[in-house]
Amino acid sequence: MTLYNSHISTSKSNLIIVILFLSINILSAQEITLQDAHNIMLQNNGHIKASLFEVSEKQEEQKAAKGLRYPTLSASATYLRLENDITMDLNSTRNMVGGLLSISDPASVLGDWNFTLQEKDLSFGVVELSMPLFAGGKINNYNKATKIKVDLAKNASQLTEDELTIKLIDYYFKLKLAKELEHVRQQVYETVLLHYNQATKFYENGIIPEVETLNAKVALSNAETELKAAQKDVALATTALENTIGITNISQISTNFNKPSIINSFEEFKTDVLTGNTQLKTIEKNHELAEIGVKLEKSHLYPSIGVFSNYIPYTDNLPLAENTKWMVGIGAKWEIFNGFQTEHKIKASKFKINQVEAIEKQAKLDLTTYSEKLFNTMQKELEQYESLDTNESYAQRLKFMRTRAFEEGTGTSIDVVDATLKLSEIQLKKIKALYEYNVAYGELMVLSGKTDTLLNQYQ
Repeated sequence: MTLYNSHISTSKSNLIIVILFLSINILSAQEITLQDAHNIMLQNNGHIKASLFEVSEKQEEQKAAKGLRYPTLSASATYLRLENDITMDLNSTRNMVGGLLSISDPASVLGDWNFTLQEKDLSFGVVELSMPLFAGGKINNYNKATKIKVDLAKNASQLTEDELTIKLIDYYFKLKLAKELEHVRQQVYETVLLHYNQATKFYENGIIPEVETLNAKVALSNAETELKAAQKDVALATTALENTIGITNISQISTNFNKPSIINSFEEFKTDVLTGNTQLKTIEKNHELAEIGVKLEKSHLYPSIGVFSNYIPYTDNLPLAENTKWMVGIGAKWEIFNGFQTEHKIKASKFKINQVEAIEKQAKLDLTTYSEKLFNTMQKELEQYESLDTNESYAQRLKFMRTRAFEEGTGTSIDVVDATLKLSEIQLKKIKALYEYNVAYGELMVLSGKTDTLLNQYQ
């Protein structure tokens, strides 16, 4: 029985080890899409987390501003020790009264007229209630300003996300580019290696001269060097992408390049950018905030009115408050003259509006120009891709014919290598055109506020 239980325990341990081993292999070899990479980045990136904390901060400030409309209730307790008792000596008055009444000894008859009004040790507690009735618009405008600041914080968070998304698209497709280039270099190396082996056999059989094998050997060495360089580029691009999204175990990326195509006109893209761009929305919110700033400064021209009430629930040695426990009142404050500070602040706020309007005008021009640049890049890469696509079929045919000619003894090794390199050059240019197009298109979509649409297109 003991041996049986021991066998079961050992089997379970082995099973757990196998499961852990498989889990580690799965975790250490992730294959992610562009959508996956974006989701991971949103969860892990510190800049995005910091911007979300700022949004929460502004939301709490907005809630605090709403509290200005409600009554304020406070309680306080005070203990005082004076240097001496507060007294009033009326003995001279007593003596005067005694003289008028013909009293020979006023002190014995009328007593001591030296009264203690307040003992030097006293304490009391006060409950205070106050509420604003009218503040010239300060409270309402301040609440509007805090709401706009929440929107600005959200836009700032979105801008951070947009910048990182553009960076992610570039790094993701840069890794895709590096892997595709590595694949082409690998194909070139294998083709040249096959040609080199074939040329060596032909030379050994006396079919071709030695110089043909030397050409193939040089081409093989160059192909090997370029393959190693391409592999290093893949490693570097992988590190850049991992650092951006915050993981360290990317093995494959499964999102492919979209083939170049121009569906919308530039005017349509331009309209999308000018209506959906987060930066322009931020400027619009700053314009609203500047207008609220003018109203806030103007509110200082009006009086502030409020009601208040005090209640004294506890006293000790405070005769003045023995019979009066509470009071209610209304107060108003109106600053009549402050050295023209308010007037100048109003003018400064109006200049802030002018400043934001100038920034908005220039931002629209800059975005339009940059969007046109991205659109032209897309068009250029589309034209180049289509041209290269046609040339690739010709280059493949040329390579086939040169290889057959060499095998039949009517061509040279240089011809085969040259045809192979021409084909690979066209393939490399095609891949780079795909990369440039997809990066430009991705950035244009993000600038238009259509990140979700973009990511869905790369499913």
